[in-house]
Amino acid sequence: MPTLHAFIHAPHERHTVPAPRADNPRRAILLMCAAGLTFGISSVLLKFCTATVNPFECAFFRTGVGFFILLIMTAMGLRPRTFGNRISLLALRGILGAVGALSYIWAISRLELGLANALNQTSPIFVCIFAAIFLRERFHWWIYAIVVFAFFGIALIVNPDFGGINPSALIALGSGIFSALAYTCVRVLQKTDSSETIVMWLLGVSTLAAAGSALFVPWTLPDATTFAFLMGAGLTAFIAQLLMTSAYRYAPATIVAPFIYLSTFSSIIIAFIIWSELPTFWALVGCAITILCTILIGVLPHQQTSTNSDKDQTTHTSTTPREGNVSSND
Repeated sequence: MPTLHAFIHAPHERHTVPAPRADNPRRAILLMCAAGLTFGISSVLLKFCTATVNPFECAFFRTGVGFFILLIMTAMGLRPRTFGNRISLLALRGILGAVGALSYIWAISRLELGLANALNQTSPIFVCIFAAIFLRERFHWWIYAIVVFAFFGIALIVNPDFGGINPSALIALGSGIFSALAYTCVRVLQKTDSSETIVMWLLGVSTLAAAGSALFVPWTLPDATTFAFLMGAGLTAFIAQLLMTSAYRYAPATIVAPFIYLSTFSSIIIAFIIWSELPTFWALVGCAITILCTILIGVLPHQQTSTNSDKDQTTHTSTTPREGNVSSND
């Protein structure tokens, strides 16, 4: 599921975004904690459903609920009616996001929930890499050092027992890579299209792609309990996105972004209570290293600008990978 805070600060679309409210870090942190916990609940519900429903069907409900809610809002005139400007790039961003979401759902059906969540949240690390390769963006040397160190944490998650690579972990890592490619598209799209349009395309493409899979992969008619869990997974993911968006209206991203990683911790705790899932010691160390690195990628440039001149602040701000601080799960 995409997060809106990566898009709401684009200068060209300020007229489409609610005016910033007075700073209230406490409220922002509470909202972000609620978003992280809600994302964790959504993942737990999806893991329940993957026992009897294929990942394509799960993906359909996870994005479809939010998509149909936005369609209803559009029909009622509660959000702008726009098709977008760069259609091909919007479609590509949607496809990449859809692949990332499907990879994540497939991974949680075969991997410990907390590990799948942590690997999905590696997208900020790959955003730096792809922005440097495709967009020719340059970051401060410490960003590259953090990226290198983050790969050490990723290696511990993918190969926690030092006996061989876990293929399911590679799929989960792939969800983070595809999400990062999608966010790289957003860096270009935010110059021409509004956040509402970008999110609408992502949800629409993901929902249609998942629905189209029924032509090739047999779907299962879920029982009442599974259907309720599927609807709940989609609804909680959408609510978590709204909570996250609200959090970023009350405080700067660098203050509240780290708290979204409660989704990983809540996933580990809930999965242990329900399924007795507990990652190995080295896998947990890898999770801690990876999460720390993704937080530092967003926080360190901001801390540097606070101690430099206004000229330096402008330079640092322009190179900060803001959309790195995301829990995309897309």
